[in-house]
Amino acid sequence: MIARALLSLVIAAGALTAQTPADSAAIALLERTTESYRSARTLRAEFTQTMTNPRTGNVMRSAGEFLQRGTQQFAFIFTDPPEDRIVADGELIWLYLPSTAKGQVLKMPRAAGGGLDLASSILRDPRRRYIVVARPDTTIDGRAVRAIQLTPRTPDAVFTRATLWIDPANALIRAAEFTEPSGLRRALTFTRVRTGVSLPAASFLFTPPPGVRVIDQAALLGGSAPEKRP
Repeated sequence: MIARALLSLVIAAGALTAQTPADSAAIALLERTTESYRSARTLRAEFTQTMTNPRTGNVMRSAGEFLQRGTQQFAFIFTDPPEDRIVADGELIWLYLPSTAKGQVLKMPRAAGGGLDLASSILRDPRRRYIVVARPDTTIDGRAVRAIQLTPRTPDAVFTRATLWIDPANALIRAAEFTEPSGLRRALTFTRVRTGVSLPAASFLFTPPPGVRVIDQAALLGGSAPEKRP
């Protein structure tokens, strides 16, 4: 009797975690999206971003262009605020955000910027790295999109939960929302998404402005002092 009861509990638990047909379709679409971003020679889109701090209630909004070349280079070129930049040059990620951190730039190893990197970090091996659940479909910018929720399977991920809204016609991301371990929520909406377009090579280069303090994240972890540009 006890063994039968335990078996029933196991079966019930398995039913709760079993994949629905909608979830399976979401995984298939997510894998198509992974291939689209990894195989795209270039990608260009306009974006709006909202950062929400649930502890303080502060909301910060920004906008600009997102550029991607291959899987190693990307850039958020802000037009609002106009001087902000996030640039992955293939080896490092530079965060220059004078609107909120005046007089400094953060230099990060690429691995530390996973929450910003759609092509080679967030979309990498989704079936193994996330619990994938289909959410209700909706419309963004006049296009029908499918909502997919990602919950990392390991506690060391750069976000605790994410939702991607993907256009099934071309497997491109139209919107994304990430909840970081701190509780901070980052929401992005992409419009005028184009692939295979010409991009200026200078978009993926960053030179800190004169007098700006460069904070080297890798050096700080090793105990070295940050450098300052002349």
